[in-house]
Amino acid sequence: MNGSDTQQTLELLKQLCSAHGVSGYEDDVRAIIQARLQPLGGSARVDALGNLIVRFDAETKDAPTLLLDAHMDEIGMVISFVEPGGFLRFALVGGWDERILPAHAVDIKTESGEIVRGVIGTPPPHILKQDERSKPFAVESLFIDIGAESAEQVAQMGVRVGDSAVPSYPFAMTGGESVMSKALDDRAGCTVLIRALEEIIPGSNRPPFHIVALFSTFEEVGGRGAQAAAFGIKPDIALVLEGTVAADTPGVPAARCPSRQGAGPAITLMDRTAHLPRKLVRFCEDLAKEAEIPYQFKTPIFGGTNAARIHMVQAGVPTAVFSVPCRYIHCPHSTLRLQDLQHTIQLTKEFIRHASDYLEGAQGS
Repeated sequence: MNGSDTQQTLELLKQLCSAHGVSGYEDDVRAIIQARLQPLGGSARVDALGNLIVRFDAETKDAPTLLLDAHMDEIGMVISFVEPGGFLRFALVGGWDERILPAHAVDIKTESGEIVRGVIGTPPPHILKQDERSKPFAVESLFIDIGAESAEQVAQMGVRVGDSAVPSYPFAMTGGESVMSKALDDRAGCTVLIRALEEIIPGSNRPPFHIVALFSTFEEVGGRGAQAAAFGIKPDIALVLEGTVAADTPGVPAARCPSRQGAGPAITLMDRTAHLPRKLVRFCEDLAKEAEIPYQFKTPIFGGTNAARIHMVQAGVPTAVFSVPCRYIHCPHSTLRLQDLQHTIQLTKEFIRHASDYLEGAQGS
């Protein structure tokens, strides 16, 4: 991938990560993706659960169908109560580490689309008892301070119960070729899927099957978006694109490190929710070797993805998972290395080009 390609990928990742898209509130992310893919043609629709489904049909009607999934949603918060004094109580959406919530800045998106900035407040350490200082705060004790002095002023600012909130920090480059941002899970996967489609679809050697790109909703709360969409798509084979846990940091034993940064895309063998076909895993490994793309296996059995839902629809779907290793996942800041992102794009393109080979081999076995 040349410098121009890298810059395009970086700009797309920044745009997607900067968008506000808590589970159930993915509208802004969906609009960015739909506009980006429009020049490629295909037929796009939004289903009842908010999934964006973009279909690129093969010339032959009865050709097999390849489903490519990346989820649009991110973990976040939803305003659950307004205190008389103007403070906001909130509920968590998705798998937060509750220990790291206090003192972070957040952006609340109002029903009108305005952004109201606030901070997650806690009692200062000066007034806490000694034994209280060593304990994490319960979510029920936390609140968001937006500078309002009353519930009436909160309403005047446009904030209501049901509005969503996300961490409020800018997308940034760190040392070397790393980026730091919220929502790398799974805007990294969305970036991989978009960039792969942009290179595959306009080409003269498009694969001889239907390609369906699914940008799914609700993954962070159980994968219900992908399940509903896959049931209607009826794929013959599927690939899930994710951002996954990279725990290659001090104090973490190697055996408990699901993936490492700089080692390429992580191919899932199994996780807490899915046991992927061994033959398909080896097929993906061979693709990486033949294309000289660095790769790694995600250490079983941590985490879960939309593969849990997709691989069980209809009579079963052979499903693979490629993930970009991200440190500090499900925190206000995560990091990834651009080389891992680029290599995941490359491996995804190889999968798209050769998925029919796997299907033919599976039918002949």
